Amino acid sequence: MEFEILVKDGLALVSRVKQEIRFIRSCNYTQASLDILHTASFNLDSAEDLLNYANELALKNDNVAGEKVLIASNAIKKVQSMLSRQFDAELDCESQPWFENVTANIGICA
Repeated sequence: MEFEILVKDGLALVSRVKQEIRFIRSCNYTQASLDILHTASFNLDSAEDLLNYANELALKNDNVAGEKVLIASNAIKKVQSMLSRQFDAELDCESQPWFENVTANIGICA
């Protein structure tokens, strides 16, 4: 059950970051900025898919599920870093507990 909550919280984090991307996109940015936002959105979609797949694998007691969460976690961190660097978006503070939960529950530094 803990794993399911971890995945659900990860999906909620992806949703919050996507909302931030929509907000940034609504401002008038250059084509280069829009390309960065498109890449960030694509990476978040992939992270979301991985989290959903991890949940399916966990239901089948597949040990690979944790690996998928770690990959998704890494992708989300990279998107947050990219948004912070390019647009001064502040996303790290509210998401840090989820990354700590990934570390604690998966057992590998996320």
